[in-house]
Amino acid sequence: MNLAKEISFLLYKHNCVILPSFGAFLINEKNAERSEVAKYSLPKQEVISFNRQIINQDGLVANHLSQLLNISYEAGVQKVEEYISNLWDVLNTKRNVEVAEVGTFYFTQEEKLVFVPYHSVNFSRSSFGLPKLRLKQISITHTTDQTLPVVSEITNPIEIVEPIKLEAPKPQKLKEKKEKRIIASQNKKLKKKIVQTKKSNTTISNLSIINALGSIFLVAMVFALLNFEMTNSTVVPTGNDLASMVDSQNFSTNDLTKPVIKTSKSPVSYGIYAQVKNENAATDLVNDLIGKYHSCQVEINDDSSTEVFIISFSNEEIAKEYKNLIQNKLDQKLVIKQK
Repeated sequence: MNLAKEISFLLYKHNCVILPSFGAFLINEKNAERSEVAKYSLPKQEVISFNRQIINQDGLVANHLSQLLNISYEAGVQKVEEYISNLWDVLNTKRNVEVAEVGTFYFTQEEKLVFVPYHSVNFSRSSFGLPKLRLKQISITHTTDQTLPVVSEITNPIEIVEPIKLEAPKPQKLKEKKEKRIIASQNKKLKKKIVQTKKSNTTISNLSIINALGSIFLVAMVFALLNFEMTNSTVVPTGNDLASMVDSQNFSTNDLTKPVIKTSKSPVSYGIYAQVKNENAATDLVNDLIGKYHSCQVEINDDSSTEVFIISFSNEEIAKEYKNLIQNKLDQKLVIKQK
């Protein structure tokens, strides 16, 4: 019997659901989140974590099965044990097993159990049904108040004279419209050419400045090398000078060759990154993975390259194993970086 639905149902009411001799599912609260880079907003959430150390029988799942199926408590315990043995059989053969609406377990070659929850499922009853929102920038338009003219009362009667309507010939109006359209199109073309010439001039001026700076730098390097060679060639130590340098007590080569060792006490983690072409591709990938990997985000490196952070582990071997498992599901190249 598959108990995935029963486990998901119990997680809405309880903060801890234990599978005896297997582990426990725990509920963790997470505040509302808003990302300006990926342009989305998430409500308050309650996500799942898994603890392999909690394996004692508390009778929660067995009691729920006995009430649901109208069976005894001992029969409910037996069904829970059968489900756990089925999970281990699938893990030993396929190396992964999915618990619907809860998460996925991965069994590594080092016989370590890794759990990846489904962050798209929100177990918080206060924010139940609230979806993920896309953020769009709103343009503000300013309106001006128009003052109406004051009309004074007419005391004396005025004779109304109907104006004579003179109709212009239609062919002339059509010609005027065509001429206006032609003039407007020519003006647009001229504006585009002016903008293109300005851009080309700015790029040419920037390239000329860079070339001038590069040539000045090369000339300075040549003069520095010549000066260095001349100073080295003018000063030639004698045999007595070399002997005094070797016999001196203050001179020590060990002091020059000692490496400087720096120690750091900060914790080390190994993150899995996806290499993308640009920021648009990065945001699309984040929108696809944010439901399953809640910590997924866009990162821009110092060399202006864009990467997408997916998930991190404290163990490098587990990170490599998980990278190999999800590489087949993604088109982007995955790399592991130490954080």
